[in-house]
Amino acid sequence: MMAASAVEGVAAVEQGTAAGSEYLLRIDNLVKYFPVRAGALGRAVNYVRAVDGVSLGVKSGQTLGLVGESGCGKTTLARVVLCLLQADSGSVVFDGQDIVRAAPDDLRRLRRQMQIIFQDPFSSLNPRMKVGSIISEPLKIHTKLSRPERLARAAESLEVVGLGPRDLDRYPHEFSGGQRQRIGIARALVLRPKLILCDEPVSALDVSIQSQILNLLRQLQQDFGLTYIFIAHGLNVIKHVSDRVAVMYLGKIVEEAPADNVFRTPMHPYTQALMAAIPVPNPAARRIGVTLEGDVPSPLNPPPGCRFHTRCAQVMPVCSVEEPVSCEVSPGHRVACHLFGDAAR
Repeated sequence: MMAASAVEGVAAVEQGTAAGSEYLLRIDNLVKYFPVRAGALGRAVNYVRAVDGVSLGVKSGQTLGLVGESGCGKTTLARVVLCLLQADSGSVVFDGQDIVRAAPDDLRRLRRQMQIIFQDPFSSLNPRMKVGSIISEPLKIHTKLSRPERLARAAESLEVVGLGPRDLDRYPHEFSGGQRQRIGIARALVLRPKLILCDEPVSALDVSIQSQILNLLRQLQQDFGLTYIFIAHGLNVIKHVSDRVAVMYLGKIVEEAPADNVFRTPMHPYTQALMAAIPVPNPAARRIGVTLEGDVPSPLNPPPGCRFHTRCAQVMPVCSVEEPVSCEVSPGHRVACHLFGDAAR
């Protein structure tokens, strides 16, 4: 049905960035649409194209930074990867198994290896539960440990993130924002997962606390061999934590490359505009780059052809007619733009 309308030509996992057994997570042509219903019978009259043919790969022990404006589909992609939302089509292969088509028992086993750190450290914690119960709840669901054993493991996780066993009997409202986010990280760590999705984990924190949490996440990655998908708006944060960067616009990946490549030589006009928006500490410095104009088009009715052409300073006639195919412009650096495809030749 609507999934069949996903644009062809997105790089296949075997041909693109997600090839090879070294990838802990491989996403191939993933699609997630949300129906818009109307009328007395609630029939679908349109679809929000939140994730529209995304292919990505994340190597074990590395961090993939996922960046883009609000509403581009980053969080929806993360939730589909975790099976918190059901994909319409495509595949998500985690640790060698397609979790989109996994049996319930297999999915339950795989869930232990995938955790998430939410954006808001307060709303993601149950205010009526003590910290010990919050952190040990995943152990209650996924293990057969006794309550004392679960609390002991929870205390270990708290110590890892810079808190202590004395905090087990306290409630979330008794902590600062940074401490609450540490509790959320401890909860994500308690099952010893392989993959953690960080959904803007520092955007709700003060700048002084952001660096502490980012440094903590990097240290935990080194200590436990974790793999991250790190979602953020700010490219300055992405630069600090990422090995590779994927830039998302209106449900599609427009550029993916090693982090150094993206920040040194951004190829896609949208990526260049995002780079130009990074704050410069010197107020006298002259801003160089492309400025984004206009609002993001509605995912209900995305523009034909290249979805960015309505805001692109380098638009060509082909951009409004034909959707660009992701192509490799240098080793490991892929861009979906007519400036680098057949239209540029």
